[in-house]
Amino acid sequence: MSGFLARLDPLLGVIPTVERPRGRLPFPTRLYWTFLVATVYLVMSITPLYGLGPNVQQFANPLISIIFGSTAGTLAHLGIGPIVIAGIIMEILVFSRVINIDLSVPENRARFTLLLKVAALVVAFFEIMVGIAAGQFGLLTPLNALLITAQLMLATLIIIMLDDLMSKGWGIGSAISLIIFIGVAKSIFWSLFSPETVVFTEQGPQLITPDGLPYGIVPALFVALYEAVALGDTARLGDILYRGGFPDLVSLLVTVAIGAAVLFLEMTRVQIPVAAAQYRGIKFTIPLKFIYVSVLPLIFTAYSLVLVSQILQGVWATFNPNNDNPILNALAMAVVTETGEVIPLRPSLLYYVTPPSGPLTVDYVIVHIVMFMALATAFAWIWVNLAGLSPEEQARRFVQGGLQVPGFRMSEKVIAKLLERYVWTLTVASGMVVGFVAAVGDIVGILGGGIGLILLIEIAQQYYEVAMREQVLDMYPGLRRVLGE
Repeated sequence: MSGFLARLDPLLGVIPTVERPRGRLPFPTRLYWTFLVATVYLVMSITPLYGLGPNVQQFANPLISIIFGSTAGTLAHLGIGPIVIAGIIMEILVFSRVINIDLSVPENRARFTLLLKVAALVVAFFEIMVGIAAGQFGLLTPLNALLITAQLMLATLIIIMLDDLMSKGWGIGSAISLIIFIGVAKSIFWSLFSPETVVFTEQGPQLITPDGLPYGIVPALFVALYEAVALGDTARLGDILYRGGFPDLVSLLVTVAIGAAVLFLEMTRVQIPVAAAQYRGIKFTIPLKFIYVSVLPLIFTAYSLVLVSQILQGVWATFNPNNDNPILNALAMAVVTETGEVIPLRPSLLYYVTPPSGPLTVDYVIVHIVMFMALATAFAWIWVNLAGLSPEEQARRFVQGGLQVPGFRMSEKVIAKLLERYVWTLTVASGMVVGFVAAVGDIVGILGGGIGLILLIEIAQQYYEVAMREQVLDMYPGLRRVLGE
């Protein structure tokens, strides 16, 4: 496969790349570049595409747009979706040995990175074509379709370059993590502080919230308190407590409580005692996170449910619009509101796989939570096997690093057998936990969504650890030599 990649060098050489800095940059300089990347992304997310037609569609699932940093109708319409999807595909191909390549060789790793960029551009082009065909950009002329394709391909290339710049050591972390963090934080900030009460449509201004209060919790609370104190009307205080799918005090309190629980679990580690074979008497522990896998299995779960709901809606619209087929009723029943919104009806499968759109029922809560937990656990199990996180892969790294578990001989099979109870227990436990949080996020209305909250906390913790590490290295420069930096 390395020979195959070598033959692609002329093609891969066309893709621009960012050079690494000549030396390790100071932390303030990396912080500056990180801020610059965030600014570029935010500017892209408010820059509308030229040539959009009428009736531009918003994303069917707001959570997916938050996770991928997508803003409909702007240069950030695709967000980091092409990079994430291409990365998942390439990692699966490598770790399943479909692409047999030694990534420890610098030349192969550089070629593989360039091939990943090409794959992201291919995925972006495919998504653009699907979006144009589905009418996401409104009714387009051939010229406008060509202009939108060119703009989004250029925007995808810019995001690829931003991620390349971050991963090469100019910034902190990766652009993908940064954009996910910004997307979720922006959603939470809007839920907290948005002053909007109406949205302007082609039919005129329409109320965003059913009670006429501002969308954000904080301004809505101020309005409710003002009316209670100045006018003696306390009805608004009851309205702000629970607003049925809109930001309210209940969703804020639940967000804080679950966020604290997720942070605690993210910081929890299972310590595995090991010893360095080449240094007798030196023993230490290797920590495994309790949330062993979370991000990608949750993204898979969210995508799967969105895909299933879209298929079921298509089945209902095509074959069962009158809800008169008992067999199809078990799969999909729905009604269409005056605004064109499709509201699923119970007890069809479509009702349980979509986020709640009305009063909750006990069966919906139970089925929705169990479904999320089962899917997240299944995808976590699959990802551990494909992404090099299995007990066998961990044992191989132990042996290659000259480590052994005290009391056991240095053998991959022996160590893998010992690690099985740790790895698989953590895989199932983390899959169930993140699935539960994601489902509760749907049901209760966690700010930023349950999946978004997990990603926000995980990325924030990573940035905190990087900042603490840099601070320690600045205080004790000699540690850089010990760590080989």
